[in-house]
Parts: sequence; structure tokens; C-alpha cells
Amino acid sequence: MNTKLLALASAAAFTFASCSDNKTETTTTTTDTAATPPAAVDTLAYRTPAADLAQRVASDIKVTDTATVRQLKQVYYTRGRALSRIDAMTDTTGRYAATKAANDQASTAVKGIVGAPAYATYAANQGGYYNGPYTVVTTTTTTSRPTLGERVGQGSGIKKLENSDDDRKVKYENGAKIKRSDDGSLKIKRADGTKIKIDENGNRTVKKGLF
Repeated sequence: MNTKLLALASAAAFTFASCSDNKTETTTTTTDTAATPPAAVDTLAYRTPAADLAQRVASDIKVTDTATVRQLKQVYYTRGRALSRIDAMTDTTGRYAATKAANDQASTAVKGIVGAPAYATYAANQGGYYNGPYTVVTTTTTTSRPTLGERVGQGSGIKKLENSDDDRKVKYENGAKIKRSDDGSLKIKRADGTKIKIDENGNRTVKKGLF
């Protein structure tokens, strides 16, 4: 009788050990599979065209400031990603409207980055920057009061734009400059050397240039 019990106990122990081994192997296999890293998302297809267009626009509007060019790249990268999703749409009407919205959003962002004077040149070249529908921006030559940039620049082209967290500077080919700070104050240097300071309260100080 004892011999039979001993045999049964040995068989049970062997069966339990076999199950434990199988369980360990299954767990190891599952862990190895889960540790496999996901494939990286390739964004080169969007960043390269965005960088090319940003450089082209910067050349057209005569911008050399690297921070501004970097901001333009991000605008066109965002637009490229949006268009890739729009291309997958099957609704023709919806795709048209979404494409127009993506182009217009990019144009609005560019205007905020480069300012109105440079944006006039940008808008005139829009057809060369965008494929698909977009809102046409027209500039009119009327007897309306000229903008600050037009008065200070006196028809001169923009030489350089500088943007920072606190202020924005515009330099013109004729030597004139405008510096606008976040607090609303202005510093203006006209082509004739006249310097004008306007503080955040609107108080004006003028120092005439030498003629």
C-alpha cells in the first residue's frame, strides 16, 4: 500500500513540475514580444518641403533672421501634415474646404510672423506657394492714410526683420528703423535721421536729424 502511495506522489510531483516549466516558458515568450519597440514615425516627407518653402519665402520678402525662418518652417510643416490627412478624405466638397482652410491658416500665421508690410509681398506670390484653393489677398493703391511702415520706410524695401519675446524690429533699405515693444511703446528712426520715441502712454519725443 505504501508503495502505491509513493508512486502516486511521485507522479503528481512530476506533473506539477512540468506545468510550472511550461508556464515559465510562456511568460518569457510574451515578455520578449512586448519589449519590441514600435517603428519610428518618419516626418522627413513634411519637414524637407517645409524648409524649402520657408527659405524661398524668406528670400522673396528679404528676411534673414534665423528665428523668423524657423517659425516659417514650423508653419509649413504643420500645413503639410494637415494636407496629408486631407488627401485621405473621400468627400470632394469637404476636401476642398479643408484644403482652403489649411492654406488660409498658414497665411494668417505667416502674416503674424512677418508683419503687414512684408506680408503684402507674400500675398502677391501666394499662387506660387500654395497648390489648391486659398483666399486671395489684394492690396489697393488708394489715397487712404499710409501705414507707419510706409511712412517711415518711404517706399523703401525691407532689409531685415527681427523678432524676439519682447519686441519686433524692422530695418529698411533706406536706413530707417522701427522697434515696437510688447508694452506698446515705439522707437522710430527715419531715413533723414529724425528719431521719435512714443511710450506706452502715447507720449511722444522727437529729436530732429541732421540735414
